[in-house]
Amino acid sequence: MLKKTIIARKMKNKININKKILLLGASSDMGLALLDRLNLSNFTLGAHCYKGEKRIINWIKLKDKKTKLKIMKKNLKDQKSCYALVDEFIKWSGGIDVLVQLNGNISSVVYWDQLKEQDWRKDIAINLGAPFFVAQRVFGHMKKKGGKVILMSTASAKHGGGSDTMGYGIAKAGVEALTKGMAREGGKYNILVNAIAPGLIKTRFHKEKARRTSFEIKKRANLSRLKRIGEPSEIAAVIDLLISDDVNYITGETISVSGGDWI
Repeated sequence: MLKKTIIARKMKNKININKKILLLGASSDMGLALLDRLNLSNFTLGAHCYKGEKRIINWIKLKDKKTKLKIMKKNLKDQKSCYALVDEFIKWSGGIDVLVQLNGNISSVVYWDQLKEQDWRKDIAINLGAPFFVAQRVFGHMKKKGGKVILMSTASAKHGGGSDTMGYGIAKAGVEALTKGMAREGGKYNILVNAIAPGLIKTRFHKEKARRTSFEIKKRANLSRLKRIGEPSEIAAVIDLLISDDVNYITGETISVSGGDWI
């Protein structure tokens, strides 16, 4: 009996070995938290970023981890650049098993009726266009043997987005539509597609981009049922679960991680 248990544990430890993951937005707070959580010796990982290359390099130096990781710097501004990123990753890694999309941005934090057209277009391009076109390209490769796609929404998308970030919220609502549509189309190929919708998470955005004070952030956090702000590691934990071979019967879902913010 003991021998069987040991063998079973060894087999379980082989799960996820040498999976090929393309991680969009690896230099974000959530991206670095995911790198922290994953056993990177089990993966071949393409770490995409746009302007955060130094953050990934510093993370690698700090953690001193040995892994097959390639930093892939690219502005995902259009279909051509999105396709090029996927093609570059496939050429380097030899395939793809998992796509995790964490990249995104808000061009201008202003009340919605003051949002300029150029900023609206940027919000849609990076938050909906980039996930759509990358997923489009990945889908063709995953048809051969299946795979997993994990996209990033936001908890406010179901409620119209924030008044001063409405372009972002609308784009993320589109991501949720993409999640369901792609899951429906991918089912026959064993392609599982899900999204995560974070609530208020402790990231650089709130102070650096939205310019919210610590008092304002705390006040907003108290609106959630748990009365606190979420940690990037808590988002990473859900992503890790979806990546694992233990979860293979969830698809087309948007999982809210918001501390009960909207109940």
